[in-house]
Amino acid sequence: MTIHHLPLLTKTAQHTLIREIQTLVLPESPLFTPTMKSGAKFHYQMTCCGETGWISDTLGYRYTTLHPITGKPWASLTPSLLTLIDYLKLQGYIPANYQAQTCLINKYLPGNKLGLHQDNSERNLTAPIISISLGASGIFQLGGLNRHDPIEEITLQPGDIFIMGEDDRLRFHGFKGILNGKKRVNLTIRQVY
Repeated sequence: MTIHHLPLLTKTAQHTLIREIQTLVLPESPLFTPTMKSGAKFHYQMTCCGETGWISDTLGYRYTTLHPITGKPWASLTPSLLTLIDYLKLQGYIPANYQAQTCLINKYLPGNKLGLHQDNSERNLTAPIISISLGASGIFQLGGLNRHDPIEEITLQPGDIFIMGEDDRLRFHGFKGILNGKKRVNLTIRQVY
């Protein structure tokens, strides 16, 4: 099993990362509410930063180099994200040749959730998925490689890093909801290509 649950980011590091998102990412790549192919809206807002970004609309799930609202390139990955990637490489949690190409930024409010799914719209399905929890604590759901496998509920605290790699990269997972607090932000770093 190649899963790492690391209580890694200090409060100072969390505040720095949040400030970078607010000042460097959101002005260029504002939050939006994606839709499913059916036209139904997602239960949270999101945006991305990096060389490409993940979107969903009536055409389906995909990566694109342009923000769906502004029509401009996504904001760059922030300095703190790049430093974190270097640290995870140095510590051996992710491969030395890992290329962070996108960071999905999901904003959850009380009552928001994300259903069970696999991260399988990337061309590279072997590079680890790195998740960073900020804001309120929440319940992460981790299943198996099949949708109907048993689900484990894991409490993610602010500053937690959760990495799914190798055979665990394609496990079904979701977000059940916020435990306490008013807002949770989840950052998901991916190598797409």
